[in-house]
Formats: sequence, C-alpha cells, structure tokens
Amino acid sequence: MRIRIGVTLSFLLLGTTLASAQRVPTPEDPLAGFSGDTAYLRSSDNSFTLLPHGRLQVDGYLFKRDTADMPNDTVLLRRVRLELFGWIGSWVGFSLAGDFALGAPRAADPVPQSWIATTDNFVFLAPWENLAVFQLGQFDAPFTLENRTSDKYFDFMERSITVRAFGAPSNKEVGSMLHGMLPDKVAYYSLGLFNGDGQNFANSDSDFDFLGRAWVAPLALAHLPDWEEVTLGGSFWVGERGRNGLPFPAQATQGGLRFLENRFIMPPAMAGAAGTKMELHQRGDLAAYAFELDLPILHRAGVRFEYVHRNQDVAEVDGAAAAGGKLMELGHGTLNGFSLYGEAWFWILGDDRLIGRPGLQLPPRLRIRDAEAPRHGLMVAARIERLQETLTSDMPALDDPAVGKTEVTSFELGVNYWFSRRFRATFNYVLNRFGGNAKAVDDVKKVVGGGTEHELLTRLGIAL
Repeated sequence: MRIRIGVTLSFLLLGTTLASAQRVPTPEDPLAGFSGDTAYLRSSDNSFTLLPHGRLQVDGYLFKRDTADMPNDTVLLRRVRLELFGWIGSWVGFSLAGDFALGAPRAADPVPQSWIATTDNFVFLAPWENLAVFQLGQFDAPFTLENRTSDKYFDFMERSITVRAFGAPSNKEVGSMLHGMLPDKVAYYSLGLFNGDGQNFANSDSDFDFLGRAWVAPLALAHLPDWEEVTLGGSFWVGERGRNGLPFPAQATQGGLRFLENRFIMPPAMAGAAGTKMELHQRGDLAAYAFELDLPILHRAGVRFEYVHRNQDVAEVDGAAAAGGKLMELGHGTLNGFSLYGEAWFWILGDDRLIGRPGLQLPPRLRIRDAEAPRHGLMVAARIERLQETLTSDMPALDDPAVGKTEVTSFELGVNYWFSRRFRATFNYVLNRFGGNAKAVDDVKKVVGGGTEHELLTRLGIAL
C-alpha cells in the first residue's frame, strides 16, 4: 500500500504529462465521439464540424455579518450556459451560446435591452489559420488580459475589481474585431469597432467605440519552451456616448457588495417632499488604457500584473424620465481614476497547461488525439489590488453620494482543485478595505460595520 501511494503521489507531482500526438481527422476516424476530453460531431471530409460545449457554475457566498444590512448568505447559479462551436469548411466558423442564469431583460432606460440571454454569439473568418481572424457579433471585449480570459479558467472565481468593476464592466461588446497570433507566437494583436453599450444591447446612439489589445513575447524568439509564454502588452478603449447613454455600471466586490451605486435620491429641498429618483448615466467621452505583464515560470508558478486608467464623462439624470425613454440631464461630471492588481500563483499538482493559456480565445480546431485519463491539478493563488477613482459633478446640490473619492484595497486568496479541465472546485477568501470621502463610502462602512469587509466564496464548476 505504501508503495502504491508513493508512486501515485510521485506521478501527480510530476505535473501534466505531455499530450499525445494530435492530427487532423481522416475519413477513417469516427464521425462522432471524444478527442481527448472534447466532444465532436463531423462530416467525413471535415466540411462540417460541431463542438458542443456548456458550463455550469454553482456558487456559495458567505459574509462576515457585523450588521443586518450585509448581503444575504446564499447558494446561487452563477452561470448556466449551452454553447455550440462549429466550423464550415476550414476557414468559416461560428459560436452560439445562451445563459439560463441571466436575469430578466432590463426595462427601457432609456432604451430597452435588444436580446434576452445571449452570451458569445459570433461568426468568424479565419482563412490564414490564427494569423488573422475576423470576428463579428457579441464576445469578450479586447481590453485587458483578464477580460479576454474565459470564466471557465479564472485563477479566482471572478475577474478582479480592476477589470470587472472598473476597466471593462460590460465584459462583452457587440461589434467586429480582427485579431491573430504571429508566427512562433511572438506577438498577439486585436483591434475592433464596437457599439459600446455592452452585452445584449444594439447601439443606443450613433457612436462607436474603438478597442485594441496587443502583446509581445520577447523570449519566444529564443525558442525557450519554458519561457516563451512570458508576455508584455497593453490595451486601449476610446469612444463617445450620445444622449441615449445607458446607466453607468454600478461597482461591487466579488461577492456583490456595491460600493459605487448608479442610483440615488435628490434631496427633497430641490425636488419636493418626496424627492426624485436620480440615475448616473454614461454621457460624453470615454478614454481608457491598460498595461499587462504575464510571467509564468516553468508552467508551475508565475506572477501577473495589470494596470487600468479610465476617464469617462457622465450625466446625472431624472430616473423616471429615463424609464420613459428620455434623458433629462440635471448635472454633468467625470469619473477619473486608476486600478491595478498584482497576482502570484503556484501549481502544487499539475501545471498551467491543464487549463491553457489566458487572454487569447482563439478559435479551437478539432484534432484527433488519444483518450487520456483525467489529470489532477491543484493551484493556489494570491492577489492584491487597489482602486482609486474620483467622481466630480457640476451640480453638487443634487447630493449624488458617489461624488468624491472612492478607494478600495482588496486582498484575495484562492485554491482551485481541477479534475481534468472540465471540473473545478474553488475556494476564495476576500478582504476588502474601503476608503475615500464619497458619501457612498460612508454608507458602505455602515453596512459592513467598519472599513473592512470579509467574504468566503466557493464554486463547483463544470466546463464541457
């Protein structure tokens, strides 16, 4: 028994074994089945290939409850998606996806949601393999490394505050993008034109956003297999919001505790005895840029850093009028600030090849390879981040609680157990410290019973 246990542990500690040789399917290969752990259905000449996918993420949220106003402890379905990826011939492809865990469509504010529960739905053309891929539809916006990493394979349960709440709160955008990888994986590029109104919205005005991201892998030219994935890159996002600008996204911790609201009540002294419901909307110019460094070490450990700076014009509008399809702008302001995070990770069992390279999302192609027994992986990670932003208003009498400085410092520890890349069990501990002089910060401190908030978060996830 001791010998068997020792052999098993030694095997696991060696990390991920090398994948078996992969090849293009031939007419003699099965028309349906599994290649490794990927399901497929294809024609004998590979003119049509279907790769069915899906994901299920069941989360548990626990909070340190110093006051009764904290969010509820709960179990929830975070994502429940059915997905189908396919190829027509060798250079035309598509993605179809819907999410049963999305909430009901938003009411008009000032325009209604255009689609109900769509996620990644696009058509793409790839006549030169991964060198140049043209993509049209709805998908993760090409801004920051984390925003172009699938939620199936996060190091933590969700993206960082830097990306999810501050840098790319819409996550997905509707539009077009050209992206690709240069030979020998020495560089990646992406450039796109988008509506700029986020997931499930057609363009609410006549303005478009320009986004782009690129990185270089300086050690790839040296042909060092263990270091060729070290990358240094950046992103940009510029656009303008017209008179139909959608609400400015509220900002929240990973567990959903909001620290910057986009709705407030105008003081009765200005609006009458009952007060008036007000909303913060996007209006005017948007300019953001980001830098990234990803430094994996021998596929077993690594560090990652991202910095985002954002400057966006906003308007304070009458909420009742917005629900009726018209924005009555009572005040104007600007949100300006930065956010950054630093992360370190280490694989105790296996290595990062088990889940693949972050930040790419290039089209997957069917390659036949031998079935393998599911491999184990155990990864630990730590992240620290800092958000500092300031909202100004030319109408201080509106008493917008978000006006002023908002600061959030977040510490996070995570453990991920993988059984193949299709099943994961995740545990996260998050500590958030709030600061600044905005009234909204004082409100959050009252909710959490001080300046510090604690979250215990868990997930069981399936990624087909």
